[in-house]
Amino acid sequence: MTVPVVAVDFGATSVRIGRIDVAAAEPVLEIIHRVAHHPRSDPDGTLRWDWARLVAEMERGLERALSIGPVASIGIDTWGVDYGLVGEAGELIEPPISYRDTRTSSYRDVVERVGAGRLYDIAGLQLMPINTIFQVAAHDPDSLARARHLVMLPELLAHHLTGSVTAEVTSAGTTGLLDLATGDWSDELAEAVALPGRLLPPLQRAGWPVGMWRGIPVHLVGGHDTASAVLGGAVDGASFVSTGTWLLVGRVQPEPDTTDWARRGRFTNEQGAHGGIRLLRNVAGWWLVEECRRIWGGSDRSDRDDLDDLLDAAAAIGPVPIVDATDERFLSPADMPAELVAAAGLGANASRPEIVRCAIESMAAAAATIAVQLDRPSIRIFGGGIRAGLFAERLHVHSGLCVSTGPVEATALGNAISQSLALGVFDDVTSARQALSRPTDELTGEGR
Repeated sequence: MTVPVVAVDFGATSVRIGRIDVAAAEPVLEIIHRVAHHPRSDPDGTLRWDWARLVAEMERGLERALSIGPVASIGIDTWGVDYGLVGEAGELIEPPISYRDTRTSSYRDVVERVGAGRLYDIAGLQLMPINTIFQVAAHDPDSLARARHLVMLPELLAHHLTGSVTAEVTSAGTTGLLDLATGDWSDELAEAVALPGRLLPPLQRAGWPVGMWRGIPVHLVGGHDTASAVLGGAVDGASFVSTGTWLLVGRVQPEPDTTDWARRGRFTNEQGAHGGIRLLRNVAGWWLVEECRRIWGGSDRSDRDDLDDLLDAAAAIGPVPIVDATDERFLSPADMPAELVAAAGLGANASRPEIVRCAIESMAAAAATIAVQLDRPSIRIFGGGIRAGLFAERLHVHSGLCVSTGPVEATALGNAISQSLALGVFDDVTSARQALSRPTDELTGEGR
């Protein structure tokens, strides 16, 4: 029996589409389409995703998957917090705005009006300007008035394929509008930002059949890419670092934690794809390096040799100053190299390898501090950033914990795991993970 599924995985800097036969004796995920992308500014300065291109790349990848052979299911994940507005006729009212747009710079006005404690008690999220609730508060009221639905990006892509409108729990969990206690949308928080509750679609969990595309079932998966990545890459008993545009540093636990300890530590309670909670904190990740390369003219993901040379040169450099990789100044600076140089005091003559080493050292130091707070004996890292061995090495040095390495394509694997469960190939998450997620288990350090 063969059961090929297609995992559509949108990161904030690249699109990856993978195909895997989840019923094979030795399943192998093949990335059949990959392309870099980034948001673009409108004439009025609004930073938006190039949505038409992103949809076209998804369709191109799906066509490529079909050219290989039959497909049993499609699942879609993307980054969190961003959304699209869908009109009465099912049309997209405007291209989605990027979370890196500056429109949420006054988000603390909302925090003061509602109360930081109240926001955390209900939604349990780290207060960040990118959170959907603050984006909605800053959205053009005329556009909101024209909308029939507010749809998170994974479900917006599924809507494009099937016409269905829904909301998946892990996507919704990034909004700051989900009530942890009820597991449903919070009327109180929606009203606080003048968001009509009618715009929020009904919630469903991973495995739900959204509809059909060319006769192929489209299933909800862990729509937030971190939810799928943790499903595909985490291991029991260890904290995790999901490495990509962001570093997500956390642990998996059965219930939310909205205690003073969690709030003071700026921890986010994110929904698990198949239950449970990811208690985590966001740290600026490989965005720091990729933005530097973009400014320097080398951010094309196909230019792998250039990046490898840069990382090798950075590894050969001695101690460098460390910056706070959780600082909002690194969210969307006009010139990332200049921002890092200024924050670290590196000096005007700092070399590119010095700046990259500063970025990686700072990422590792911030992730290590959070991992130690999470009180687990080891750290599991996975995702695209694990290709750079320097990060794992410095994470071990800063934390004193053993660091093990999971799959590079953990997100696509987690996406496929959810589809395999929806199709009944496996009975539970444990058996699906054992069959599909094959970590490399490279160890760094002996731990404490």
